[in-house]
Amino acid sequence: MKVSGLQRKENIINNIEYIIRSRGESKVSFASRTGVTRASLYKILDGKVNNVHRSTITRIADFFGVSCEIIENYDLEHFELVENTLSPDGNKNPAAVPVIPQSEFMSSFESRIGNLVTQYPVTWYFGDVSNMVALSVEDKIGKIFLAGDTLIIKRKARPVNKQLALYFSAKKGFFIREGSESIISYPEEGESMLGTVVEERIQ
Repeated sequence: MKVSGLQRKENIINNIEYIIRSRGESKVSFASRTGVTRASLYKILDGKVNNVHRSTITRIADFFGVSCEIIENYDLEHFELVENTLSPDGNKNPAAVPVIPQSEFMSSFESRIGNLVTQYPVTWYFGDVSNMVALSVEDKIGKIFLAGDTLIIKRKARPVNKQLALYFSAKKGFFIREGSESIISYPEEGESMLGTVVEERIQ
């Protein structure tokens, strides 16, 4: 869903104010943790920026653990209210997920998450976060993902329905397959199924 420029501006302001209020952040801590300068943050919240730059939206979206589309086009407070009402798990706080460059992904893949979050920058993800890492794409993966994209991966989890699975082989490098029981259960020789792509954050 695309909204007008004015509505986009209001959504961004309201969503930032909501995350600061609901997560116990201050404007200073929010700016520090997202990488958005305090000057830019204050201008956005004061309504002085009519067209917030896409890179700023990406930083904010990473902090929220949601897509840029939600920050720009939706009311996050309403989303969370519905989730808290309907979900048997109740409120889910954002969890830190380490963002590993593609060139270092295989050497770090088996490391404990607790170690990885001290070595790499983190992004934020809402939901079932056990055994989750993020791959920062440096070289194109298939025809889908380009340099600058970020893939949230549930390690060693089998995809369901049409979820995408991330694979690696010395011959092919990183590649993607759509979930299929026969493919997942019987990968070709030399291939490793690394996990399921649970979210895609496109540059």
